[in-house]
Order: sequence, then C-alpha cells, then structure tokens
Amino acid sequence: MVTYWQDPFHDGSPRYLPDPPRELGDRFDVLLRVPRGEGIDQVWCRQVIDGEPFTVSARLDRSEPHADWYRASLVQHQPMVNYRFLTNAGPNEYRWTTAIGQVDHDPPDTGDFRSSLHPGAPDWVYGSTGYQIFPDRFARGSDEPIDFPDWSRPATNWGEPPAWGNEDEPLHYFGGDLLGIEQRLDYLSNLGIDLLYLTPVFQAPSNHRYNADSFEYVDPLLGGDSALVSLVESAHRRGIRVIGDITTNHTGSDHDWFQEAQRDAHSDEASYYYFNDHPDDYVAWLGVSSLPKLDYRSAALRQRMITSPDSPIRRYLAEPFGLDGWRVDVANMTGRQGNVDLNAEIADLIQRTMLEEFPNTYLVGEHFHDFTEDVRSTGWQGVMNYAGFSVPLWQWLSSPTNPMRGWLGVEELSWPRLPGSQLIAGMRSFSTIPWQQRCASLLMIDSHDTPRIRSITGASDLVGVATTAMFTMPGVPMLWMGTELGLEGVKGEDGRRTMPWQRPETWQRSTLTAFEELIKLRREHSALRDGSLRWLYADSHRVVYLRESNEETLLVFLARAPGPPIGIPATAVGAGPSDEWQRIYPFSGAGQQASMLDLSNDGPMSAVYVLRQMA
Repeated sequence: MVTYWQDPFHDGSPRYLPDPPRELGDRFDVLLRVPRGEGIDQVWCRQVIDGEPFTVSARLDRSEPHADWYRASLVQHQPMVNYRFLTNAGPNEYRWTTAIGQVDHDPPDTGDFRSSLHPGAPDWVYGSTGYQIFPDRFARGSDEPIDFPDWSRPATNWGEPPAWGNEDEPLHYFGGDLLGIEQRLDYLSNLGIDLLYLTPVFQAPSNHRYNADSFEYVDPLLGGDSALVSLVESAHRRGIRVIGDITTNHTGSDHDWFQEAQRDAHSDEASYYYFNDHPDDYVAWLGVSSLPKLDYRSAALRQRMITSPDSPIRRYLAEPFGLDGWRVDVANMTGRQGNVDLNAEIADLIQRTMLEEFPNTYLVGEHFHDFTEDVRSTGWQGVMNYAGFSVPLWQWLSSPTNPMRGWLGVEELSWPRLPGSQLIAGMRSFSTIPWQQRCASLLMIDSHDTPRIRSITGASDLVGVATTAMFTMPGVPMLWMGTELGLEGVKGEDGRRTMPWQRPETWQRSTLTAFEELIKLRREHSALRDGSLRWLYADSHRVVYLRESNEETLLVFLARAPGPPIGIPATAVGAGPSDEWQRIYPFSGAGQQASMLDLSNDGPMSAVYVLRQMA
C-alpha cells in the first residue's frame, strides 16, 4: 500500500500555473500545495536559464485548514522552461517535487515540470471525445456486389474473422467505404462522439492503405474524393470534426513519386528517398521493401509533401475537403535515419504550415515509445499516448491468463501484471511534457495496432475499469471502433474485426452503456477536461486519484480485484466537516460524509465521486 496525499503537489494545470506566459521574458507564477502536518515550512523553486540552474524562494500565498499554498515567480527565458520544487522539513530532510514524483536526492532535469510557449492545440481539441475508424471494416454504404481489386483476397461475408498471422493480413478485403461511415454518423453522434479519426483513405494495394500509391486522390474503392467531401460535410453538420491519417515517413513502392525516382536517378523524386544503390537498393521502413522511406534532406520533398498549395498536408485541409487536422503515422521515425535527425524540424514545418493557413486544425503524432523529447519541440501538438497511458494501464489490468505473448516484441515474454503503484510510476514517468500537450494527447485503451482491451483483460468488468480511466485522466479519449460493443482480438490485425451491425445480439450492452455515461460525465464536469491529476492511494489492486479545478473536486476509484476498505481522510482533499461525497458514476443519489469516505469493493469496479460543499 502506498499513500500520496502527504506529498507536496504541483502539475502545471491551471490551478497550479494560473496565468501561463505568452511570450519570452514574461513572468509567471507557479504554486505548490503543501499538506499540513508534514513539517514543511520552507519552499524553493529551481529553474534552468541558459543551461544554468537558479533557485528562488517561494512565499506563502494562502493557508487552508489542511494545506498551505506556496507561490514562486519564474521567468520564461526560453521557449521551454523546466522547473521543480525543493522542500525542507529539517536538517536531514531534503526532497524535490518533480513531475515524476517525490525525489530525495538531486535528480536530472529530465523529470522537471515544463512551461512552454510552443503553440497548443485548438481549444476544441481539449473537450473532444474521439473515435477511430478503419474504413475497410466499419460499414459498407451499399448492398450491391463489390468489385474487389485484383490485389485483394476478398472476404466471403462481412462478419468473417480477419486474416492475421499470415501473408493475407494486408490483402483480406471487406469493402467498407466512406459512404458506410457517413450513414452511421448518427450512431456516433448519439454515442457522444465529436472527433472522428480515419485511418488512411488514399489509394493503396492493401486494406490498411499505409502504403499509398498516390496522395493525389481518395481511393475510388472508398468512393473517391466526392465521398470524403460528403462525409466531412455531414460530420460537420452534426458537430463532429474529422482528422485524416498521413504517412510522412514513407510511401508505398507503387507510389507515383517512387516510380519516377526509380526511373530517373536525376529527377527531383529521386532525392525524396534514400538510395544506397539506385534504383533497387533503397532504405525502407523497418526493412519492408514495399514502404520506401522519405528523405527530408530534400527541399523538393518538403515542398511537395508539406508546403506547396497542392501538397497533401495542405490540400485536404482546404476546401472542398475541409479536414480538421492530421494524425501522422510513425511520427517518431519521420525525418530520422542513421546520422540524420530532422524530426523536430519537420514536425515544426508541418505545424507552421498548418497554422498559417488553417489555424484551427489539430496535429497529433503516432508515438508508441518515449515521446517526451519529441513533444518538447514546436511540432506535435500532442501524441497518441501509448507509453504514458495505455501501456501502464495494460500492465495493471492484463489478465494473468490472457493469450497474448511477445511483450515488447520479445516472444518469450508474456504480458506483465503489475501493482497499482507501478501503474502510477509508469504514468508519472511520461508526465514531464507541458500540460497543454499532455491534455491534447490521445488516450486509448486499444487501437487498430494493438490487441483489444477485452482480450487484454479477459473480462468485461475490467474493460469498464479501463474505460473509466480513459475518460477521467488528462488527455483526449479516443475509442477504437467496436470496443464499445465488446469486440475482441489478441493482435492488432485480429482486432480489426468488422463492426457487427447485423448482429446486435452480440453487442456488449453494459460496455456500450458505460461509454455513453462516461462521455456524458466528461462533458458535464470541466475538472475531467482540465483539472489537475493528484494521486492519493495505490495498492496491488486499487488506485485512487483526484481531478481538481478551482470549481470542483472529483475522486476516481479504480479496482481490478477485491480489497479491504480504503479510508480517504478529509485532510487529503481539503474537505470541511459537513461536506460530503456524492457518487456520480455509477450514479447514486446518496452521499457519504467527506471525513468518513470508505472505498470498498468485492470485485473489479470503478466509481467517480464529486465533493459537495454543504451549507
């Protein structure tokens, strides 16, 4: 068992960094909450200026019955400022408060908090609930027979299992299209979705379309350009924004650029790729010959891909398409090859290009691993937060008997099942990015590239625990199509099953209801969108945390298995003697006295409480 309520706390949210700097040289204040009774009466704040650390005293700003608040004034001397707090409770007590938690020795700066001047995401992003669609498997727009492409292995019926673990994986074709998505927009709107993420729609000889033949047009098998225009217009009428998926790291080997590059070694297109020995010895993504890697040392490529008016980055954000942003495939590898590292430069170029003409658009990068350095650049407004959310959650909720093998790509390793304190440590390790980019990053309990959460956990009630976590932590919840209906899959390809529209009797109704209720809850409570995240408690099977704003305090309880009652003292949350907790998910009209909140469970469960200030 670990308790965290006795620790000083800060996280860069509006409650703790109330007036963020807007330009170089601005002064800004940061606040540290110090619990009473811990003997702390001195606080300092350390920031780094031009590579040199400077420490300033923090002054007592205000006192509450259970906590003191200290305020320090810092200077935004660089576009990105890192800082941490030092507290001293006696001659032998020496602790730093950092983004990764409490440290009792001098740590490296990598764990510091950060204040950033880099452009954040548009305001609409932070309140969104997203839904990811793999077009081939979502819905067909017509019952007419499909003219299957020559490269495909046609599906014999819509609901058959997808091919996986063999060479047919990318060829198994079901025939979902953009009209099918448009026809189901009311389903998404009724669910509460207001952000749609489409995996690639460009023509390609595969069901996933990450090996594009061209960026000039939408795949005719999906309905062509007009179908994308119609889908986006229909989504916008319902208040749903739509982002596309683009591969800036590579093209397909059949792409018209690569075909010209191989044909003519002196062409501009030849400079777009890494050739070891022209024309057939070239660098490909992870050695996959059908995915030749793009070389951003080429000014002509930068113009063709990013900056010219007819570049794919700009063309599909402009009318008549009107996409609302891009998810960038393998963003972590874009611009990186051997001794060449142009990742930050290219991410910055993409963002500047988008913001100059389309200032209300969203740029999010796919990143499975340590994204903390990449997000500190001026490029990605957020990432797909696998490392700081999905992976720690899977490690905590993974069933000990699940069929998955090959953790971290090592076939001999089974999926781990770690205690709650390690869930918290894992999430904290990746919370060192600026607050606005943390809240603009996507939170996923599964995706088209991962096993399904139902298969990871092995139980629908644990899916409910994961879902509650996704909707109550900082970031943008992103549902993977069909997870709300209980779809399963032990690998990414196995998880790309078709939506069971014709078989509603198979839908996991309890899971669907949980999604609907949690989407509504997040919409109704601003603290779930921009409130601070303060951990309170962890044992092997349970974790408890607060989402706090200046307007409200919410408490979240997650449990993967039974455990004895957990008593949360009023001192941990600053509650008064007459205040009470009301459970708002699952809803219960009865309240519990704040000074006597006992959290108990006899199995997997999740709950959300709001602190009511009683007269």
